[in-house]
Amino acid sequence: MSARSHVEKLQKDDAFVSSLKRKLKHVQRDVLDTPCWEWQGGLDKAGYGRIHVKRHCERETGRNFFSHRIVYMTFTGAYIEPEEYILHQCHNRVCCNPNHFLLGDHQENMDDLHNSGRVAGENNSNSKLKEDEVWEILELYYEDEWTVKQLLEEFKVGRGTVTDIVYGRTWKPVYEEYMGDTE
Repeated sequence: MSARSHVEKLQKDDAFVSSLKRKLKHVQRDVLDTPCWEWQGGLDKAGYGRIHVKRHCERETGRNFFSHRIVYMTFTGAYIEPEEYILHQCHNRVCCNPNHFLLGDHQENMDDLHNSGRVAGENNSNSKLKEDEVWEILELYYEDEWTVKQLLEEFKVGRGTVTDIVYGRTWKPVYEEYMGDTE
């Protein structure tokens, strides 16, 4: 049995659909007119909802699904191909409201993420610096003529982090604002 036939059986299973509904909390956000359906189950390390389903699965071990994908497929009756992506229009990783989704490919998903600005700067979980530290790096480099090596030692970050900041490859809005202020 394929993933598609597994999903088709789950879509028709009233008990499964009811259990899925119980894992969704309706929360009104300021982003869209309709509430987000926030996943109340387990999350992966990136903050997306995950669910493991053994019911109707041909494999004894079951199958893992992203919560937003299984909810979309269950409530719309559609099947999402593995190469299709869900673009969250509410930009809420735990939202499972099918009305908040557009389907797209990998590039459209990356473009949506980039355009949202929600992973830039301090919003990026991998960021080692705060915005005020980036400003300080720019000031020390351009105004006080600190070397990259001095900045590495002071801020305890890698060479690439510092050079990306001082040449505007990362923290672009801060860099552009700083450069506008120095002219």
